[in-house]
Amino acid sequence: MRAVFTLLFFAVMGHVCAQDGRLYEGAINKTMNVVFYLEGLDEGTYADPIVGSYRYDNKKNYILLNGYRNNAGNISLVEQSTANFSGTFLGKIIKNKIIGSWISADRKSSYTFELTEVVPAGPQVDKFKNAIKEKTDEFRAF
Repeated sequence: MRAVFTLLFFAVMGHVCAQDGRLYEGAINKTMNVVFYLEGLDEGTYADPIVGSYRYDNKKNYILLNGYRNNAGNISLVEQSTANFSGTFLGKIIKNKIIGSWISADRKSSYTFELTEVVPAGPQVDKFKNAIKEKTDEFRAF
């Protein structure tokens, strides 16, 4: 019986630990609704990279994100909708929110953004993970 509980414990812990990404919903410029999926926010050191993707509610395409956070909770995410980067998110993690500004690559446009962490659904997370892999593979060729 002890072995059964031990196996059950490790199975549950393995499933919980595998959930290393966070899902956020919010808006850019209070008008453009977005959903973000970010991995690496819970890593042990702040030098560890963050990878993720996001999409606009009314679009099917995903945009790749790469970045870092520091020990103060500041976050920098570079977006890649093509092989060249197209913008940067600079923000701060405050509890279950990320608040900051998006700046276009040419620095001609800047908008505020606010995201709130939500409970992810399995299929939704799988789509974001697949988008990260596909976009990374696509841009690796450049």
